[in-house]
Amino acid sequence: MALFRSERGIGRGEIAESRVEVPFLAAFMVFCAVLLLIVHIYIAIDNVTIALAVSMVVFGVTVVRVDWGVAVLIIAMLLSPEIETGSDFTSEYALNIRYDDVLILVIFFGVLVKLAFEGRFAVCRPSPVNLGIAAYYLVCIISTCLALRANLPAWNMRDAFFVMLKMLEFYMIFFLVGNALRDLNDVHRLLTLFFVVAIAICGYCFVMLPYTDRVSAPFEAGGTEPNTLGGYLTVVVCLSVGLLTQAPTRAKRILFLVLTATAFVPFLYTLSRASYAALLAGLVGLALMGRKLVVLAAVGLILVLSPVLMPEDVLDRVNYTFQRGAGEPVKIAGYDIGLQVDKSTHERFYVWRKVGYLLHVAPWFGGGVSWETVLDSQYARVIMETGLIGLTAFLFLQYRMLRTCRQAFHWTQDWIGRGLALGTWAATIGLIAHAMGTISFLIVRIMEPFWFLMALTVVVRSCAVEAAERRAAAQKRTTPQELEGALRPARSHAG
Repeated sequence: MALFRSERGIGRGEIAESRVEVPFLAAFMVFCAVLLLIVHIYIAIDNVTIALAVSMVVFGVTVVRVDWGVAVLIIAMLLSPEIETGSDFTSEYALNIRYDDVLILVIFFGVLVKLAFEGRFAVCRPSPVNLGIAAYYLVCIISTCLALRANLPAWNMRDAFFVMLKMLEFYMIFFLVGNALRDLNDVHRLLTLFFVVAIAICGYCFVMLPYTDRVSAPFEAGGTEPNTLGGYLTVVVCLSVGLLTQAPTRAKRILFLVLTATAFVPFLYTLSRASYAALLAGLVGLALMGRKLVVLAAVGLILVLSPVLMPEDVLDRVNYTFQRGAGEPVKIAGYDIGLQVDKSTHERFYVWRKVGYLLHVAPWFGGGVSWETVLDSQYARVIMETGLIGLTAFLFLQYRMLRTCRQAFHWTQDWIGRGLALGTWAATIGLIAHAMGTISFLIVRIMEPFWFLMALTVVVRSCAVEAAERRAAAQKRTTPQELEGALRPARSHAG
């Protein structure tokens, strides 16, 4: 029996993949057993043996059914243990090693083996995002090479290596998920699993509410990071609201309304002001993009009634931002604007003074990736690391992501695809706002789920384009204008 679903439709003279992969998997299992025995005898560390065994199993599963391998990765994104590296490996505060870092590489190579079996060698689906990733990562490489050549004192080579590796892992998730999925049914299944994991995270937060002032994700080394959980839950809420607005039946709308409420309660108790602003921006963007005035009205009503509806801890946290007579004065271009804020907020303004200094020293390519340890603004960090050219590439990447979501939303006729694209659009807007106050696009627990959803959106877009091409071919349309016409029914259907 065929192990790969792609064996359907094998023509005369072609060799079934199962005839190739069964001997391969048998040989691989024997190799794994021997290697595990050798490792266990010579290293004698149970955790290493278990981790290696799990990695081998995941690799074999990915080769047989790559969507199962991706499912394992979805579970590991938020539920894998995190080990803080500290000063033993890198001085970069935001970098930690987790087991899913290993799984990403294992699953990625499993996908490559699967592509080799199928005779497909494309490493990514066509999408507007690909060029944005290539442009920004290329600028990061150039900037880092320039810093390496100059041997700048504020630049650390080890930190740069780990940051570049972490960014590469995010993009690997995007490419491997895009290659792993074949149709909208795969998207539906993995999206369901994504919400199952999100519910598990929310359940953990509800359990921890009586024991902590600010909730955070499980398995975090070195203390809790509520701002990280706030960014992740921003993505979850935006996605569930996007699906809520596109749900065709009352039962499905109730389901996504419950999911939204389930994620919104722990979101409030992260007490993350950057996340509050991010969710507000994301939902406004969703309402405008999807032409859902009811969402805009709901957001406005909640804001107006927030003094009555919101918990006291949330109100105190927001009011703490502005401290008249007791806070740090805010200065813009050297002028005191008469506003005093708490120390944490003041740091987010102060970092831009460092940016101004660096722009006089290295305006175009910055000081290299990992220049200093800026944690208070993604945009300030991008400018300091890669200069104005890097900022341009970074904004270009964000534009291409938004463009991909917009196209997927307008082109697909699948309501889940529309909801996914609209929710990912809103999540992107939210994270753009979130990045004003933290390095959102470098945080593992935010970026791994986000790039996973972006890959699903690319698959929805690709399926819509393929369906339009089939309709155009059936009507013998060949020009780009005629293909555009074939996509128009999906646009009108999306509203």
